Amino acid sequence: MLASSPTQATAASCTPPHNLPRHRPVPLRLQSLGVDPGLLVGKVLTKLSRSSKHPTLTLDFSDNTTFQILVDGYDPVHRGLPKELEMDSSLEQLLTTGQAHVEWTIKDCALITLTDKAFESREREQRWDQNHTGVAFRFFEDQMWHCVWATLTDHDHGTCVFRSYDDVYIDQLHRSPRKRRAHVPDSPIDLR
Repeated sequence: MLASSPTQATAASCTPPHNLPRHRPVPLRLQSLGVDPGLLVGKVLTKLSRSSKHPTLTLDFSDNTTFQILVDGYDPVHRGLPKELEMDSSLEQLLTTGQAHVEWTIKDCALITLTDKAFESREREQRWDQNHTGVAFRFFEDQMWHCVWATLTDHDHGTCVFRSYDDVYIDQLHRSPRKRRAHVPDSPIDLR
């Protein structure tokens, strides 16, 4: 990954410079999605969980709020090319079982613009620079920057023949309150 501006992440560590002011990158789409990543600053993360069926990372916080890192344009009904969330190795190791329980306070959180080499090698090999938006955050507890981004891949007989990147964003998950079901004794029901 290559940074596309001085306020974005570097290839090896996803570490933005700390002395420059951060600006939300210009979205690669006309309408921005999700919430301002700054809303997560100061929140205590209690659980991270990765969906086994969808490219989603769910972040549960101690104040009973939940946010998700999602892929722009992902439709669970019409999936298209397989999309996957990728992340730095320390987050990846933490999520080996699909979820992790932690108590980490978010110190910084930002959308960053990344540039990666995309390719297609079906008829003839093509490579290009692909700009895409990722999410970068760090915790008071470890002071490391962590990155999450999305890839699109296609395989032919086990060989990757296409790899590109997509934008990710953060959105709040509003869970509806669970309704308690009143205990109703079994009674005959007329099904006429």
